[in-house]
Amino acid sequence: MRSPIMRSPWPFIMILAIITIGSLRADEAPELAVLDSARTGEGNVRVDTLIEVRENGELVRSSEYDVYVGTDRRSLALVRSGREAGQKILMLDDQFWLFLPSSQRPIRITPMQKMLGEASIGDIASLRWQEDYRVVERVPQADDQLMLTLEAARAGLSYQRVELTVRAGDFAPLSARFFLTSGKLAKTADFHLDESGPELVVTGLSLTDEVMGEEVTRIEYREVASVEIPERWFSPAFLARNRLD
Repeated sequence: MRSPIMRSPWPFIMILAIITIGSLRADEAPELAVLDSARTGEGNVRVDTLIEVRENGELVRSSEYDVYVGTDRRSLALVRSGREAGQKILMLDDQFWLFLPSSQRPIRITPMQKMLGEASIGDIASLRWQEDYRVVERVPQADDQLMLTLEAARAGLSYQRVELTVRAGDFAPLSARFFLTSGKLAKTADFHLDESGPELVVTGLSLTDEVMGEEVTRIEYREVASVEIPERWFSPAFLARNRLD
C-alpha cells in the first residue's frame, strides 16, 4: 500500500497571507509600529549613536552622536566626536538646520546631505517611520518574509519610496531599499537585531551603495534612554546662540 502523498503547505500559507494582508487598509502599518518600537519606542528619547565607515572591512572613519528624538517629528543631533564635533543638526518636521560652533547663523540643509559615508541627515534624524510613510502594498515572499512598499507621507522626505522586508510572523525588520523621487535606487540597508531579551531591539543598520563598492556604513544605536528634552532645544534661535555641552 502506498503512503499518502504529503503536500507542501506553502500554497495554502501564501493564500492565507494574501487574504490577511488584503484585509488591512493601506494606511494601517503594524509592521512600522514594530520597527519604531524596536528602535526608539515612544516619547522623548536620547539615542546614543555611533557611525562607522569601513572599506574592505577596515575602519576608515567614525563619529559619535547624541540624537534627541521628540514628538511631532522633531529631533536634534549633537555631533560628539570626529571632524564635525560640536555641530548641531535640528529637524522640525521637514525643515533642517545645521549649526556650526564657529557661527551664530544657522544653515538651512536638506535631509539628503551626507553626514558620514552613506549616512545622511535624514538617516540619523528621522527614526520613526510611522510618521513618515504609509504602506501601499504587501507581497509575501519566500522564507517566511513579507515585502512592503512604502510611500512617503510628505514631499520633503529623503526617500519617496522604500521597499521594506520584514519577517511575516512577527514583522521584525530585515532589510530595506531606498529610492529617490526619480525612481533611482539610492542605497540599501540591512537591519541588525537583538533578540536575546524579551523584546525585539533594533541595534543598528548597515548601509551600502553599489557605486561605492566595498564601502559599508554602519549606524549603531548603542543606547536608547527616555529623557526630558527642554523645549528650547527645538528653537533655531536658541541653538544658534548657545552651546549644548
